[in-house]
Amino acid sequence: MKYGCACHYCVSHCPQELNIPWLLELYNEHCFTEGGFLAPMALSSLSEDKKPSACIGCRSCEAVCPQQIKISEAMSDFVRKMKG
Repeated sequence: MKYGCACHYCVSHCPQELNIPWLLELYNEHCFTEGGFLAPMALSSLSEDKKPSACIGCRSCEAVCPQQIKISEAMSDFVRKMKG
């Protein structure tokens, strides 16, 4: 799955204040490189409360996404992929 975000509407609606567009970019990189090294390296620099695992699945971000990206599913999948 390739997700691209330019509007950033989701960011202001995230109660966890996650940088969703950037996390989706990292998710894309991780998926398309089948593990790659950029996403793990970038995520290691984040505090736990800013990583994809901090997503609480409330879907507030999805309610305002003009592309109807299933952000909560992408964050959950990202967490699974990072665990191996």
